[in-house]
Amino acid sequence: MTKIGNAATSPWKWYLNAQPALHLPDKTSKTANVVMENASNISSKNESAEAHDQDRTFDESELDGYITVHKRIAPEIVNALRSNDRTARLGAATKLSRLLDKRESTAIQPIIDSGILSDIVKIISLEDVDLHVPLNAVLSWIVAGSDEQASAVVKEGAIQKFILLASSSSSNEARDDALLSLGNIGADSPLREKLIREGGLKPLLDVLGNPSKHQGSHMYHAAQALKITTYSLKPGSDGYEVTWDIIPTLTQYIEYQTDETAGSLEFSLLALSNILLAESTIDTTLQSNIVPRLVQLCTAEHAPTRQAALGCVGLILAGSNKGTNRLVDAGIIEAIRPCITSGDGGERSKACWAAANIAVGTYEQAKALMAAGFVPLLVKVVSDPEEDYKARGDAAWALASLVCDQGPGNHKILKTLLEATCLDGLLSALTLEERSVIQESLKGIMVFVQTLWKGKQRAIETLKAGGGVAVLRAFKLRPEPDLAPERLMAHTILKYHLEEFSLPPRV
Repeated sequence: MTKIGNAATSPWKWYLNAQPALHLPDKTSKTANVVMENASNISSKNESAEAHDQDRTFDESELDGYITVHKRIAPEIVNALRSNDRTARLGAATKLSRLLDKRESTAIQPIIDSGILSDIVKIISLEDVDLHVPLNAVLSWIVAGSDEQASAVVKEGAIQKFILLASSSSSNEARDDALLSLGNIGADSPLREKLIREGGLKPLLDVLGNPSKHQGSHMYHAAQALKITTYSLKPGSDGYEVTWDIIPTLTQYIEYQTDETAGSLEFSLLALSNILLAESTIDTTLQSNIVPRLVQLCTAEHAPTRQAALGCVGLILAGSNKGTNRLVDAGIIEAIRPCITSGDGGERSKACWAAANIAVGTYEQAKALMAAGFVPLLVKVVSDPEEDYKARGDAAWALASLVCDQGPGNHKILKTLLEATCLDGLLSALTLEERSVIQESLKGIMVFVQTLWKGKQRAIETLKAGGGVAVLRAFKLRPEPDLAPERLMAHTILKYHLEEFSLPPRV
């Protein structure tokens, strides 16, 4: 089967029509209900406890006076923030932080419209921890808002302050907020370019590159920030060269993190999958020792981690013959087999996609796939009308690849595929919408009935007994204009190999 490429010189396989669906990255709110790593130190617990004690004694109705009827921050708060009195500044900072904590959606724009962002950014200094913690939190809330609101913060020079706090603050809360903010800035394309130019990824890479020096929440936010930032960092985009720095750090951290339930591990895998969209980045990734670890993580009990690893594996299989060889040698076939029967549709789809790309590999790889019992599993997926359409398409492509790529030159393989009810799967694929899948499935059927091999007549009888005549006739009636060549293929099978059924039955 001809491999599908994303460029004339790129030997990519079943990729363009089969890569997993991508979704625009959401910014991470400070209120997001996230599960941090188990690791956290005493100081962060104390900070949270102190903040909680303060909030318990706070009367929320007091917030009503923080914003004027004209939707601006109360003048007394603005004046206190701009004064030279540290106590007054600290009081104003605390009020703004509480306001956003309780009324985020209605408080962000008044803060921007009051013209105090430049004051907040200017006041933040590493030396005054008590002051920079609430002010950093204020900026973090705003950056998590709309792109326009984030841009307003960046315009005042906040990136450098976030870098400073993420790297050097003695407050774990401030570090977490700064890391979170860097990620949210990276979610926006124009701002991401500025973030990269100003060195905003360095604190993220420093955290994951030296995990023993950081607490779990730092690693969580750093990995999450990289996941968001790398989402649309595609070959040819501005700042793409930063991936050469990101890849070694991610692969090192993925190997380091032994807690398979850690959110930072899942996010690191997702960030890596965002980058694995070109042969060059795949080759760079393969220079590390990440392949055995990815195979291991495809069997992880923790589903989010397992599925994220499976996504990385699928991209390597789709984009690199060398990567495919290394993954197969490392045991990926056995590792993904249980994923095809997973209760999660997305996981089944990724596993079928991986199998499809192994199927278009070498004879030995295809043989190993069949020996591991994949064919009946793939037939089951493609034959289930309730299954996700993409999983069905990937499963059909895998079956067609095994038949078309390996069958004509090896009749033993055709016999094995026929006995594993491969024809049933190919017939089921004719009900799908994806033209390329239909085309390859019809080619697979033709290999069974056209090839001069001992099992040819048995294949024809199997086709008849399995309702193939009705399926082919029904397909000939499909109205889609672009399926005309495929309708002709179905007619050819009926006319020349099922001659007695080539015409519609008489009424």
